[in-house]
Amino acid sequence: MKNLVAIIDYGMGNLFSIEKKLKGLGCQSIITSKQNEIQNANKIILPGVGHFHKAMQNLNELNLINLLNKEVLIKKKPILGICLGMQLMGKHSEEGN
Repeated sequence: MKNLVAIIDYGMGNLFSIEKKLKGLGCQSIITSKQNEIQNANKIILPGVGHFHKAMQNLNELNLINLLNKEVLIKKKPILGICLGMQLMGKHSEEGN
């Protein structure tokens, strides 16, 4: 699909407000934690609200950390981290590693 934005659902984000805003901008998006849907998207949004350690734990349980690293760091897929989502792109936080 052309210009599909994957909004990553790992249990800690304001997913529906982001989806609504993207729709208002004319962007096609999908809320997902499925690897194949993330791979098929052209762009990624990683939202988040809450504690860094719990968010990393959730991403790890969904097997999304390696996938996101591959899609963003190797394939150079554009990603937007919002709030906690931006913090998760770092190597550590005061709230955990």
